[in-house]
Amino acid sequence: MKRHAWLIALALAGCVNIDIETPVKNYYVLNDAGPAVCEATPGKAALLIDLLNPAAFYNAPNLAYGRNAESRGYYQYAQWADRPTQRVGLLLRDRLRATCLYRQVALSGEGMSGDLQLGVKLLDLYHDTATPPGQARIVLDVQLIRRGTAGLLAHKTFAAAAPATGHDAVGAAAGFNTALPRLFDEIGAWLAQQPRN
Repeated sequence: MKRHAWLIALALAGCVNIDIETPVKNYYVLNDAGPAVCEATPGKAALLIDLLNPAAFYNAPNLAYGRNAESRGYYQYAQWADRPTQRVGLLLRDRLRATCLYRQVALSGEGMSGDLQLGVKLLDLYHDTATPPGQARIVLDVQLIRRGTAGLLAHKTFAAAAPATGHDAVGAAAGFNTALPRLFDEIGAWLAQQPRN
């Protein structure tokens, strides 16, 4: 009797079409809604931006979150359209071109030599979910070097945070796009106080 019940259940299962939809992976884009191009005369020095390897965890394309300072995780269905380090580098390059602090600004590998080098390392980029809806946090370590002598001119760690608009990856991505321009504002103001020749 048990065997017949099992066969009937199996036959019925084959007749039922269970449509289970797989969750869709969403891709997010880091953006900088920074200031417009300035109209001042550009500085004389050329700046080369060198993107240093981030911690392995932040070298992944996944959006990260953390419930406390001791732990990090990835959102399962949320990724960046570009790896954060590369995207931050491109956006910082474009922002610094708009500041008119330098004659030219390029990333290492773009075929330009520079008088100065800006080493940029991503230390943190995560949605702090300790208190809903949380904060989008970004930390960059920045070193300004004179390329001819390899002398360190200045070094600083920059951190910015902005409220997430929701307690999820969508809200976190919106928060990152508010925090990043603030971070670039601070870096630009700091570079304006450093040697530029």
